[in-house]
Amino acid sequence: MKKIISIRLIQFLTVVLLFAACKKEYITGGVIEDVNKYKSTSTYDVLKTNPLFDTLVQLIDTAGLKDKVNQLGTSFFAPSDYSILQYLNARTLKAQAINATAKFALDSMFYYLRNNTKGTKDSLLMYLIKKPLTYDVLTDRGDMYPTSLASDTAIVSYEYTKNGSLGYNSVVSVVPQVVYFTHLWRHYDLSDVNPAGMVPSTIGVHTLVKTSGILTQNGVLNALDNSHILFFYGTKK
Repeated sequence: MKKIISIRLIQFLTVVLLFAACKKEYITGGVIEDVNKYKSTSTYDVLKTNPLFDTLVQLIDTAGLKDKVNQLGTSFFAPSDYSILQYLNARTLKAQAINATAKFALDSMFYYLRNNTKGTKDSLLMYLIKKPLTYDVLTDRGDMYPTSLASDTAIVSYEYTKNGSLGYNSVVSVVPQVVYFTHLWRHYDLSDVNPAGMVPSTIGVHTLVKTSGILTQNGVLNALDNSHILFFYGTKK
């Protein structure tokens, strides 16, 4: 495919933290946001207002998944345009191992989605959980949830962190918590002894949620870390 649709790359939101005392708010870029800010807006429309997800919105539209993303009582873990770009680059490198001039661009992706090539049409459903995962139902250990993709499972956890790059400071009286989305490739014995943070890379992918707990008209919207690669491509071991 010759035509490559450019993906708008803008600086992403800085590290998102939520302290125990802020359970009625979500935090983005270090600024506490009003929990009711997007409660009258659908998840899809919130994504549409942010340039960081403009390519994701195109993928949702092409796959015909808008209604599912907007289902009542759901949680969506949105991959950013950075994640999509990394996916396209990885697919291009794989194609070039066979043909040095090959490219897997966004129009290639659209073709796969429209024609459901290798079942890609429903792949975005791995980011959708049919339950509103607000902070009050999340745990540090994590809990397993079936995603909307057939036979697919993820762990969502709300973990305490002492990582300085995630906002921890020894002078802070309350240890901050951050949300993680752990996609599982195979069964994991989740327990207090084996929490989400200890999932081996051979079993799943432990991904930071950079913005979490955005309440929308139909559920909860979260944004995955920019380091995430769409569909967890190339991470299965």
